[in-house]
Amino acid sequence: MKKVIAYVRISTGKQKFNTSIENQIQVIKEYCAARGYQLVIIYSEEGSAKNVKDRPEFIKMYNHFLADPEIEYVIVYKLDRAFRKLLDSLYFWDKIKENNKYFISILDNINTIDPHSKDTYIFSALHAERERENTLLRTTGGMEVKAAQGFFNGGIVFGYESVRGSLRIIPQEAAIVNFIYKKYVYDNWGYKKIASELNIQCIKTKKGKDWTTTAIKTILESKIYIGYVKWRSTYTKGKHKAIISQDLWDKAQAIKSTKSIQPRKIHPGTYPLSGLLKCPQCGSVMVQGNSSQKYKYYQCNKNKSSGRSACSSNLIKKDYAEEYVLEAVLSHINTLNLSPLLQQITISNINSNLVSLKEEAKILKKALEKVEKKLIDLYKLFNAEDEDERISTETFTLLVKEAEKEKKRDQQRLNELNERITLQKDLNLSQNINFVVDDFKSFYQLISDEDKKLLFHNLIKEIHITMGSTTKERKIKEIIYQFEPENMNTLLSA
Repeated sequence: MKKVIAYVRISTGKQKFNTSIENQIQVIKEYCAARGYQLVIIYSEEGSAKNVKDRPEFIKMYNHFLADPEIEYVIVYKLDRAFRKLLDSLYFWDKIKENNKYFISILDNINTIDPHSKDTYIFSALHAERERENTLLRTTGGMEVKAAQGFFNGGIVFGYESVRGSLRIIPQEAAIVNFIYKKYVYDNWGYKKIASELNIQCIKTKKGKDWTTTAIKTILESKIYIGYVKWRSTYTKGKHKAIISQDLWDKAQAIKSTKSIQPRKIHPGTYPLSGLLKCPQCGSVMVQGNSSQKYKYYQCNKNKSSGRSACSSNLIKKDYAEEYVLEAVLSHINTLNLSPLLQQITISNINSNLVSLKEEAKILKKALEKVEKKLIDLYKLFNAEDEDERISTETFTLLVKEAEKEKKRDQQRLNELNERITLQKDLNLSQNINFVVDDFKSFYQLISDEDKKLLFHNLIKEIHITMGSTTKERKIKEIIYQFEPENMNTLLSA
């Protein structure tokens, strides 16, 4: 008695009954009983996946099928239950042939023990892939049509709830939306002041979080509140009720447009300690403060985003903080004896990277050899004297096109790898590393603002500051580094 395993799958819970898991299993069991096959196990899966590698039950089935010498067949109700991509199905074909095993698709009338089954198998796989693409188009097209008809396509919108594809006003939230617009338009409040006021009143966002300037800005820009729905970048008149009048929305946009015409920043450059400095009050990171040309500060991010109800600003002077940290870093580096370690680490990383690059290049060379062999085999099959072995022109053209595409991609990647290998072999590190370590301050002045920030973030974990009742009183309290001198000794002796 032949031993077989089966695989069944549905993409969603909305499949018609004739492709349900239960119906697939029933058909497979009847098929096996009629032919005297012993059905060892059925692997069942629900949910869509672009690739078979994202389907855990398929992977289990595949490994079981190839590993168990007693299993001769894998059976599916229909080929598209197993494969939705042509390349996946072609790879599976090669594997079952290599292992002298067979595949049955009941509805497609495919049994690969039949030497003439290959064309049917390939055409069914191609049809499955095209059907998947058409389904995606239909889904996207359906959403586009739905939006064009004024229906909501999903998501979370403050002020509304979604009920069967329609938006319904939540009165309490609608009142807050009105508050935001009126304060912005009639009282000339900015994003931060509105967010701060809502937070003081303990009013939360739809997700239960504090209000931020970004959340306020989003509400003030959304046409949903004047009765429109959006699909991609197009707005259409919706079927839901507006919360804001057209007149109020227009005034808000006019004010926003005026405010958006800002002069160039008067404090150019980056703030390299952003994200490293910790607020002494709430512990959140400190970022670029609302500074003038003369006075520049780091400010608590929670205060900047959500206002004084969330935390105080706890400003610390930018120039003081950066000069202090740079001098501290210089002193720290002098205790580390970095040159030998940097050379050791860099050379080790380059050598390791070279090994991985060479390994990848080796794999790509083998892949290219396989593609070349595949092309030769395809030409042989296309020109075979035996008509039963010969593949059709359509199949031949399709497979050659896929193989040539694969060859071009792999060759391009191989060329890139070879260039990188050559460049890394020619690097001379000692002189550059010694310059960085011996004259770190000069090196620091040479690099860009972005690189300064990156450098600090690689050397430092976090920086604590004192509480202080005024900006002048606030000082650097402690710098926690990514590594300490004792760690360096351990690394050098390793």
